[in-house]
Amino acid sequence: MSIKNRGTLIKCLLTWLLGIVSCVSFAQGDPTDSLPQDPGSLSVYNVQNMAFGAFSHGASGGSVIISTAGMRSVTGSITALNAGITYFQAIFDIEAPQGAIISILNGPNATLTGSNGGSLTLQLGGSSPGSPFVNSVASPQEHQFSIGGTLIIGTTAANPPGTYSGTFYITFNQE
Repeated sequence: MSIKNRGTLIKCLLTWLLGIVSCVSFAQGDPTDSLPQDPGSLSVYNVQNMAFGAFSHGASGGSVIISTAGMRSVTGSITALNAGITYFQAIFDIEAPQGAIISILNGPNATLTGSNGGSLTLQLGGSSPGSPFVNSVASPQEHQFSIGGTLIIGTTAANPPGTYSGTFYITFNQE
């Protein structure tokens, strides 16, 4: 075989191989074809902030507890006052695809700072519905979710009377 014929043969083989590689490339599907479809987004809306109402902390302090149903109880030397200041659980509306599994993860304890000095600790409580739960309503309807908490109160010197406020964090995950 001459060098001229050999070069032509190599060109023909390369062209043929390139044609096969091109065909194989077109035969492959999109690599994301096997991934599940996006189930839809999760949206959370704040409906009601948590509030503990009015109370007196007495000599040794204690705690004020708000349930997921909005019921209030106290421990220690705390006295609950009915001075027209309301108390209630935090309420959120969740919009997610029907059938989505939603998990709720409480953040760390929150520090509430007082208008006259001092600070209180807020421990987030359970949720209603409990976590995880299956969203039973179709979007755009919203599933209501509530959370309670416990406010830890010290002595009068550590926690002078006033208004206390702060921020707590919750993570919502959709599966």
